[in-house]
Amino acid sequence: MIDLARLRRDRLAKVQRAMAAHGLGALVLTDIVNIRYCTGVAVMPLWTAVNIAHYIVVPVTGDPVIFEYGGAEFRQRPYWPDVRPSMFWQARVTDADSPGKAAAWARQIRGVLEERGLAGERIGVDVLDEVELMRHACAVVETALAGMEQAIRPGISENELLAIFWHRILAQGGEHCFTRLLVSGQKTNPWLHEADGKLVEPGDLVAIDTDAIGPEGYVADFSRTFLCGDTPSAAQKEAYRVAHDFVRGCSELIRPGLAFSEFVARCPPLPAAYREQAYGVIVHGIGVDDESPNIPLPGDPYTEMPEGEFRENMVLAVECYAGKIGARDGVKLEDEVWVSAAGPVVLSQYPYDAKLLGD
Repeated sequence: MIDLARLRRDRLAKVQRAMAAHGLGALVLTDIVNIRYCTGVAVMPLWTAVNIAHYIVVPVTGDPVIFEYGGAEFRQRPYWPDVRPSMFWQARVTDADSPGKAAAWARQIRGVLEERGLAGERIGVDVLDEVELMRHACAVVETALAGMEQAIRPGISENELLAIFWHRILAQGGEHCFTRLLVSGQKTNPWLHEADGKLVEPGDLVAIDTDAIGPEGYVADFSRTFLCGDTPSAAQKEAYRVAHDFVRGCSELIRPGLAFSEFVARCPPLPAAYREQAYGVIVHGIGVDDESPNIPLPGDPYTEMPEGEFRENMVLAVECYAGKIGARDGVKLEDEVWVSAAGPVVLSQYPYDAKLLGD
């Protein structure tokens, strides 16, 4: 049983220790992911992602001050003692009064800092993972994925498969998915088509990137590709093997202290025919959102190579897309990996498709 009250306190304590280490007296947070991490509560997260109605002040010691959407303050009061109505700011309808609202918002924040004796301190204005909740999020999404895989048949639409997947996530306490990356047949190549009314045909590959927000706001981000039928083509099996071996080979390298640059240098090479349409990122962090590090495939023009090294208790998504230019099919595979003291631990336990992986 996960002690959620302790979880909230521990997360806040981690943030406050980091603040002290960086000489910050307080943080002012408006990003819903940061707010969720520090307080444990989300109110209308999709809506508040684009409307400023939910913000907090985190002092370096003591409880945060929560500014919550008017009428929803009760959502926070079971967890935190100081909850106040927020200054609601929806840009589309308050544009003419933006200077006035900004001034009022600043007075609110200044008032809190003065109350806490922090008005003269250094203030930060807008990332950490809890492994058991990450495991739980994976388990929820794996159950949903099983329902989706069982429903694959000729004549079912991509939208119907996506609905089955989403329904089972929601039914288990998950929150939402942030993409519609479920595709079939010729839409698997190139990657980044999205689900629509296309019907699955016999022999199609069906590929999904889960991109799900599970219970308590934790991400479950892994990918699987399935076959609609019993006999894959040689081209389908080749692409599947390329993606599988790359993901597993990269995952096995990860350990605390390994520099990102050294990791990239040691990753297994992709065959030349799969390079041009390869997914640009090999590894990205995950927690309550996609996070750093964001480690690109060498030569990717869109992502800069970060400096740094893997650290213990990072949780990462390791991924690969394998699709040749002009081919009908492509394969997307991805796993979640926890960087333990002893090395990599794969959190996403959903099995690969044995028909596609077999010799």
